[in-house]
Amino acid sequence: MRTRAVSLIAVIAVIAALVVTPADRVDAQAPGSTRLRLGRDTVIAGLGCGPTGRAYLVVHPNGVVDECPLSRDSVVEGHALPKGTWIQQTPEALMFAAWLPRDVELQGVLCKGTGYKGWSVRFHPDGRLASCFLAKDREIDGVPCMGGSFLREMRGSTQVSLQANGRLYSCRVAYRVTIDGRTYPKGARFARQPSGTT
Repeated sequence: MRTRAVSLIAVIAVIAALVVTPADRVDAQAPGSTRLRLGRDTVIAGLGCGPTGRAYLVVHPNGVVDECPLSRDSVVEGHALPKGTWIQQTPEALMFAAWLPRDVELQGVLCKGTGYKGWSVRFHPDGRLASCFLAKDREIDGVPCMGGSFLREMRGSTQVSLQANGRLYSCRVAYRVTIDGRTYPKGARFARQPSGTT
């Protein structure tokens, strides 16, 4: 009986936190957003969110979750994401970014993951992968792209960007290579325009 009472109190506290927005819980970047910490798995607006630790779950003013860690392995917009992936959504509930708890393959690309606020992953409005940092060097559309690492980041971003059609847009090359008659030294930024030209 006591366990039920404690559970009911926890549910009421979460609901109250979502309804009442004290000034110290408002996200300065999104007026009216609610920030709170979760101590256990909670479903909010249909999304299963896990414990947030010292970080905050953020809810848009319309009740849609802006940012939270997934409480279990989930498929979100066609992407199989592991438990603990922090996702970010628009007020329309479209995922636009994530932080992966470990390396995860998305659309055939092994994206680097080290947890919340680590290596970011971005998505196009239609849900397709827009950018990530590769877990290791990998060829994408015939271009040897460089994997992400702290030391490599000190020399310039190793983020790989994809076009809305899934084709490579930009990356740093992993080794000296000639593409379409142009030679790129290791670490140079390769970019392909949507028309396919470099």
